[in-house]
Amino acid sequence: MSALVPSILGPTAQRRKRGLIGVLPFLFRYPGSIAMSVGLLLVNISIEMWQPQIIGETVSRFGEFQTTGQAFNVWPSVIWFMATVLVRMMVGMIMGPIRNRLVQRTLADIRAAIFDSTQRLPFLYHDRVSSGELISRSTGDAWKLQDFLFACLFLSVDIAVALVATVTLIFTVNGWLGLVALGTMLPTLALITRYAIALQPKWREVHDLHGAMTTVIQENIAGVRVVKAFAAEAAEVSKFRRRRDEFLKGMRHAIDYWAARVPFTQFLYGLSVPLALWIGGGMVIRNELRVGDLTMVLLYLMTIGHRLGAVGQFTNIVQNASAAAERIFEIVDEPRTIVGGTTPLPAPSSGASAGLEVEFQNVGFAYAAGKPVLRGLTFRVPAGSTVGIVGPTGSGKSTLVSLIPRFHDPTEGTVRIQGVDARQFPLDELRRAVGFVFQETYLFSATVADNIAFGRPDATRLEIEAAARMARAHDFIFGLEKGYDTIVGERGVTLSGGQKQRLGLARAFLVRPRLLILDDATASVDAATEHEIQDALVNKAWGRTTFIISHRLSSVLHADLLLVLDAGGLVAAGPPSGLASQSAFLRDLLKRQQT
Repeated sequence: MSALVPSILGPTAQRRKRGLIGVLPFLFRYPGSIAMSVGLLLVNISIEMWQPQIIGETVSRFGEFQTTGQAFNVWPSVIWFMATVLVRMMVGMIMGPIRNRLVQRTLADIRAAIFDSTQRLPFLYHDRVSSGELISRSTGDAWKLQDFLFACLFLSVDIAVALVATVTLIFTVNGWLGLVALGTMLPTLALITRYAIALQPKWREVHDLHGAMTTVIQENIAGVRVVKAFAAEAAEVSKFRRRRDEFLKGMRHAIDYWAARVPFTQFLYGLSVPLALWIGGGMVIRNELRVGDLTMVLLYLMTIGHRLGAVGQFTNIVQNASAAAERIFEIVDEPRTIVGGTTPLPAPSSGASAGLEVEFQNVGFAYAAGKPVLRGLTFRVPAGSTVGIVGPTGSGKSTLVSLIPRFHDPTEGTVRIQGVDARQFPLDELRRAVGFVFQETYLFSATVADNIAFGRPDATRLEIEAAARMARAHDFIFGLEKGYDTIVGERGVTLSGGQKQRLGLARAFLVRPRLLILDDATASVDAATEHEIQDALVNKAWGRTTFIISHRLSSVLHADLLLVLDAGGLVAAGPPSGLASQSAFLRDLLKRQQT
């Protein structure tokens, strides 16, 4: 199993797994609702304990009538019993909505905590965890907690109170019958507990297999065009069926394990009734016990049997939910390694450039237990400068710029902004000052205007259009069916690659960043449009620091500083003119692009 679904956690998070204990603080946010629910439940249990006494006393009076002819009116007993049934119904009608509202509010808080954590966890976490796995934990595992919350609020209290009260009442009737109840109940509870402990890992395996199956579904829905382009439908269906069969096998194994053992526990406690009939019947025959008291004890034994069945149900729910909660809190408790400081980002002084000065001081970076991606990078970028970054694939260009808004933190050295370690700034403030345009633009299933205004939801339509014009996107947007109000579809599926990139550029321009990073952001744009965008940057983004990663040398020839990377190291740096003499890669690139 571990080979099939590897753990997504580091050792720190593994130590912090809380399981179901972590659910309780969410539940205890609503003490008033808990108190009302439990109080009403205790009323119902009290009534349930009283009903066998009404029946037992009535049966005893019937017996006395048969032997002595003593007159007996049955209607008071009937009325009392009906009254208890009516009260239990009314209590249930009040308790149900309170209980349901409490459970759903608690589940909503847990889902919010999961979503909050997925939003705030670092890029490294999302790099190693599939979105399908996160979806499985956020939806399927969260639903498993609903049964637990009902069980925690009601079954646990109901079972504990009812068992103690019932056994106590049986002992008050007759000590020998009390020992019969206790002698069959305790071994049954011990066996159920033993089986439950062995069941929890099996449910954990089921949830992990469900996550693996969900990942296959999510990846194939997202990549359906690739699947169809390579006529791989049959292979993907086969892959899903394998994951489905593994999930079903694990599910059957967990269910069969429990189902095969519950009958034995039921048999063990089932001995209580014949033993009570044997012992108690003899007492009735010897006139040592009233027949109504034996009837009462038998009803109480059936009540215990019902509760022991609920113990099995409760235990199964708890073990299932425990595995789900463990997976959920692996997300919620995952350490947040990228945290902000408290030093405000310095505002530009009067007359100074609005851009940010960036300095790398002997910066190195390596992914966990991996080969270094960047090594010993040292350079300084004055505020308002334009920096071009070139290098072969895998040389570390994207990783370099990702250190500026702290998508990652350097494992060696320091990234300084305005002379201050970037880790000292509040994270939100730093990232709002940086406009980042990725090579692969992600668009939400919303209107064109909403996608552009993602970073500034309060932007006016005029501001949105101005940003689109700067990104050379206005003309094609105007030609869409509803213009800026056109729904672009999931991931912008209705647009071309170049159109999506221009919307990504407009989104970054709209936030008016002090530092703009273009990570090969015009790769899908034709050369003429790219030059127009460059002109717009020169004319309208003056004074802002700009980093441009590009495979086209022509895209960065206007830069103030050109950085050439190779194998994670800085092999050349300086103005583009004359830099070819310092970099073989740059000379080869110039030669290839000029032919």
